[in-house]
Amino acid sequence: MVGSFSAPQERILRWLGGFSPTMEKAWDVTRHLSLPGISEALGVVRSALNSPLNSLEDNGLVFKRKAHVIGGGSRRRHVYHLTEAGRKAFEQLGDEKKTKKSSRGKSFGNPPHLGEIHGRLHLAEKVIKNIQTQHCLVLSGLPGIGKTTLGGLVSEELLASGTNVRWASVDEFTDLHALCKQWGFNGPFPKNHEALAEFAALKCKGDVLVIDDAHLIPERHSDSIRTFCGLLDSAQAAHMLLIGREPFSFADQLPRITVPALKVKDAALLLGESLEEGERLHVAESLGGHPLAILLHEDGAPLPEAGADVQSYVEDVVLSTLDDSTRSGLDHIVMVPMPIEAKKAFDSEVVGTLDDYAFLRWTSNLEKMEIQHLVRNVRRSALDEDAKRQLHKAAVEHWKALAETADDHVILLYHRIASLEEGIDAQLDSEMEQLLDTHSGAFSVLLEQAIKVSSAPSHLHYLAGKVAIERCEPDHVRRHLEGIQDAAKSRQVALGLAMLEGRVSDAEELIEAGLTSDVPSEANRMALAAAARRLDDCVFGQQDASLSKDIKHYLSKVNVSEPNSDERSVTIVAMSMIQHALALREGDFEKAQRLRISLAGIGGLAQPLLQGMEAKAHLLSAQNANERAKAVQEMQDAIEAQTNSVRAEGLRLSLVEFLSETDVEKAKQVFSATVEPQIPSNSATLHRLHARWWACKSKLEPNMRRIALREAITLHRSAGCPRAAKSLESQLHLLL
Repeated sequence: MVGSFSAPQERILRWLGGFSPTMEKAWDVTRHLSLPGISEALGVVRSALNSPLNSLEDNGLVFKRKAHVIGGGSRRRHVYHLTEAGRKAFEQLGDEKKTKKSSRGKSFGNPPHLGEIHGRLHLAEKVIKNIQTQHCLVLSGLPGIGKTTLGGLVSEELLASGTNVRWASVDEFTDLHALCKQWGFNGPFPKNHEALAEFAALKCKGDVLVIDDAHLIPERHSDSIRTFCGLLDSAQAAHMLLIGREPFSFADQLPRITVPALKVKDAALLLGESLEEGERLHVAESLGGHPLAILLHEDGAPLPEAGADVQSYVEDVVLSTLDDSTRSGLDHIVMVPMPIEAKKAFDSEVVGTLDDYAFLRWTSNLEKMEIQHLVRNVRRSALDEDAKRQLHKAAVEHWKALAETADDHVILLYHRIASLEEGIDAQLDSEMEQLLDTHSGAFSVLLEQAIKVSSAPSHLHYLAGKVAIERCEPDHVRRHLEGIQDAAKSRQVALGLAMLEGRVSDAEELIEAGLTSDVPSEANRMALAAAARRLDDCVFGQQDASLSKDIKHYLSKVNVSEPNSDERSVTIVAMSMIQHALALREGDFEKAQRLRISLAGIGGLAQPLLQGMEAKAHLLSAQNANERAKAVQEMQDAIEAQTNSVRAEGLRLSLVEFLSETDVEKAKQVFSATVEPQIPSNSATLHRLHARWWACKSKLEPNMRRIALREAITLHRSAGCPRAAKSLESQLHLLL
C-alpha cells in the first residue's frame, strides 16, 4: 500500500500524521494544518498541493473542514486531517530514517520553523566553515532570496553537531538588551557595553549568536550593537552570524557571503509535481530562481519579461490581482513597524486571505505575523506620502481602541508620530514613565523619529537626553543637549551628563546653580537630593574626608521656615534621616540615637522605618561576635518588617556590605535574596541601589568581578556618584 502513494502524497501523510487525532474536532487549530502551513512544511507552493490533497481526499484518507486557525485572524479557514483509514496508512509508512545525534546543541530564541529546503545544503556548509574561522560573518542578499531560511538551515546543522545556537530577530526598535533577551541570557544585563560583551562572552563561549534582519537595526542603536559585536569578535568567545539585506548600517568591514538565487533545477522543486517538468523549469527560470517570487506565483499568472526585476514582478503581477478590500488590508499591515497578533490587524478578516497568498511571515511560535519584507518594501515604495499619512491616521484610531500591552503603546506612538499628530510632545511625556522601564530602546527610537518631524523639538531633545542618561549613553546625551533651548532643562541634562562622565567639579557647579531657585520648596528638594546623593557617593568601608563637609553644606541651604506645615514636616524628616546616616558614617552613635528619638516624636512616621534605622545603627556599632550576631538578626527582622520594597532592599544591601567584610559566606546567602535590579528607573534612589548591588556582586562573585565592577562604575556615574565610581575604577585597574 505504501508503494501506491506518490512522493507528495507520502509527505502529506507523514506531516498530518504527526498531529493528534484530538485536533480533528477542535475549534482552534494550529496553522500547521492549514494549506499555508502544509506548503511551508513540504517546501512547495500551495498550488502544488491541490492534486495530491484532492487525490488523498478522493481515496478517503484525508478530509478537510473549516476551523478557526490559532492566531490566524477572525475568519475560519480550511484545515486538513487524516481519516481513520489515512491514519492506518500513515502507520504503515513506517518511520523515516533519521541519523541520531548523541549530543545535540541547545537552541535559544525563536529560530524559523523549517520545512523542506531545496538546493541550500552546500551553501550552508560553506557558511558554517566561514563562521568557525571568521568568528563574525554577514549573510546578505536580496529581499525574499531565502537568507532567513538559509540561516535556519545553518542553525539546524550547527545544533545537530552539538553547537549551541542563540537566535534573535530585529525590528525597527530593537536595541542591544532586546537582542540579549532573545539570545536567552538571564539578566540583569549591564548597561556598560564592555561589561555586557564580557558578560556575553562568559555566558556563551563557543555558541553561535544569530541576528536576523540585521539591516533593520535602528540608527539610534547601531553604534552600541556595532561596539558589542566588535568586542565579542575580539574576544573570540562566540561566533556571530548577521543576516540581512544590503546596505547595513554597520558591519562594513565584516566578511560576508551573498545568498544567490536558487539554481533553476532546485527552484523548480518549489513548484511541486503538479506541473510538467518543462513548465516547472520555465517558470523557475522566468522568475530568476528567486524563492519568494516562485512561492508567490499562481498557476496561469503571467510571467515577467526577461530582465525584469523581482520588485516590478511583485507590484505589476502578484499584487495586481488583489481586490480593493484585500489590498487595503494589506496596506494597513504594511505600515505596522513590528510583527503583531493577527487579531489586532486593522482588518483581521483579510489575514487568512493574505496568508493563502503567501504574503505573511510568521514568528516561529505562530503568535505574531507581518507582511513578507519583499512585499512590504514594494508597497511602501508605491505609496505616496499623503497615502501613507492617511494610513497612519487610521492606524492611530485603531490602536487607540485596543492598545493594552507596552508593545501596543509603542505601535500607537509610532503611528501618531508618522501621522504628524498634534500634541505628540505631551503624548510622549505621558507614556515615558510607563515605557522607560521595559521599552527604553523603543522609546528612544520613537523620540528620534519625533525630533525629525518636529518644527520645535527642544522639549523632545530634553526627553531624549533624560532617556539617554537612564541608559548610560553619554554620546547621545551630548547630542541632545545641544538641541535643548530651555535653560533649566538644559542645566538638568548637563548635570546628568557631567555625572555620567565623572566630571565632579562641573557637576558641583551645576548643583550650586540649581540651589539658587527663587521657589523655596524647589530649592529644598534640590538641596536634599544633593545631600542624599553625596551620602551614597562613596564606597562602603572607605574613608571620605570631604563627605561630612559637603553634606552639611547642602543641608545648610535647606529653608525650614516654610509656612506650609506639612511640607515643613516632610523637609525636617528628610534632613534628620540624612543627618542620621551621616552620624553612622562618622561613628557618632549617640548623635544617631538622639536623631531617632527626635524622629519618633514626629506623628505619622512609620515604625518600620525607625526599626530599620535602629537595626543599622546597632549593626555598625557592634563590638564583638555576640553583638554582631544579635545585630545581624535584628537587621534581618527589620528587613522583613519593611512595607516599602525599596527601603527593604536598601537595608539588605547594607547588611551585605557589612557582612562582606566579616562573614563572606553569610554575605553571599543574604545577597542571593536581594531583588535583581530592573533595567532603568526614574528613581535616583533606585539607581544608587542598583549601583551598590553591582558593587556587592563584584565582591561576592569572583567570575563576575570585572563585569560587575565595570557596571557598578557606570551606574554610580549615572546615579550621580562619581567619587564612588572613581574608587571602583582603581579596583578595576588592578584586575586589568
